[in-house]
Parts: sequence; C-alpha cells; structure tokens
Amino acid sequence: MKKFATTLAVTLAVLSLWAGISSGLSDGSWITLAATEPRSVAVYLGMPADFVSVPVRVYSDQKDTALAYEELRQAMALIRQKARQEGQVRISPGAVSLTQYRSSYGISSGSWNEPAASAEIFILVPFSMGNTNIYTCGAVAARLMAAVQFPGKARCELGHLQLAVENPEQYRSKLLNLITEDIAKTRGALALTNGNIKLDGLASPVMVRQTDDRQVELYLNYALAITAEK
Repeated sequence: MKKFATTLAVTLAVLSLWAGISSGLSDGSWITLAATEPRSVAVYLGMPADFVSVPVRVYSDQKDTALAYEELRQAMALIRQKARQEGQVRISPGAVSLTQYRSSYGISSGSWNEPAASAEIFILVPFSMGNTNIYTCGAVAARLMAAVQFPGKARCELGHLQLAVENPEQYRSKLLNLITEDIAKTRGALALTNGNIKLDGLASPVMVRQTDDRQVELYLNYALAITAEK
C-alpha cells in the first residue's frame, strides 16, 4: 500500500502582550490587563471583562529631594484612603522611581525639570449595573482622583485605560477543551483518521485581548502539527 505523509503545520507566534498586576487583596488575586493587538490564534473564549484598569502616575515637583519623597508617600496614602471611602474600586501599586530633582535643557523646548519622585498606582474599577462600559468606569476613576487633595507640589496624570480580567488562569481548562474540539474538527475536515498530533505552547499564560469597550478574548498561544499516513 502506498504511503504518503500529509502534514498540517500551523505556527502561532507568541506576540501578545501579557501583563499582570496584583488585585490589591489579601487573597492573592491576579489581574491581567488586556492587550489590543490582533489575536494570533483561531481558538478563543469570548467574555465580558471584569475591570477597567486606570493607571495613575503621581509626581512631586519639590526641589528638596527629601520633601519630594515625603510628598509622594503622602499622595499615595491619600489615594488609597479615597479609594477605601469610595468603596467600589480596588487599588494596586505599581513602579516607584525615586531620584534627585534635576534641571535639564532641551534645544526645542528650552529648560525642563525632572521630578525627584514618581510612582504608579492602578485604579481597578469593576463593571456593575451603573458602570457598564469603559467610559463610565473611567469616569469613576477620574472623579476619584479629582477629589484627592494632593500635598505641596504633588500632582498626577491618568494613563491609558485597559480592560482587565481577574485570574484568567481559571479558564485554562475551558480553553483546552475548545482546542481539543477544534483539533477533532480539523482532522474530520481533512479526513485524517490516523496520525500523530503535536502541540507546543500550551503551558504559556492565558492571554487576554480587548475587542471593544466591554468584551475581551482569552486564548493560549500554541503550535499545532498533525501528521497522518495513508
């Protein structure tokens, strides 16, 4: 009997961003931010996001370095306090940069100053009956920050809003089932009753991709190869 090999190879590059932040709770929950670039695989799980993540950068423009550090500490404490009073949001700390105040000179814009202290904090606004999309959730964070009375020369800037999912690894089994079903459909479509299947990349983190102002897609990056002999 004549044998021939039919090889189906699909290479799926790991291009998606994967970023996580702590939920700020004692249970160790992990929040994964949604990327916005195109999804690189066919198999995915669509679902509503859990949060809108609003990054906030806090600065102090004090020339006295020690005073700048103290103002930054106070500012971060005030944000946490206001968040607790607001009740519905979570706070997660980000990167902190402590250096020495310095002045520089730019050819196009003249002199500029680099703050001695800056820190990032994430405001996590959950979706609810009143906050149904990224716009209303973002407005909650903006109002919260506007209500904070910063000390001295401290100030803040809101960054790029992203959808986020809490503990996306809990959906790994469901994704693996979807991948298994897709492989069975592929084999049926190609009439491949015998052969070997090779899967790589299933141990990669569960990726999250933003599709609109409310929905995300969860997926795994993997490489699939089906080799059959007839």
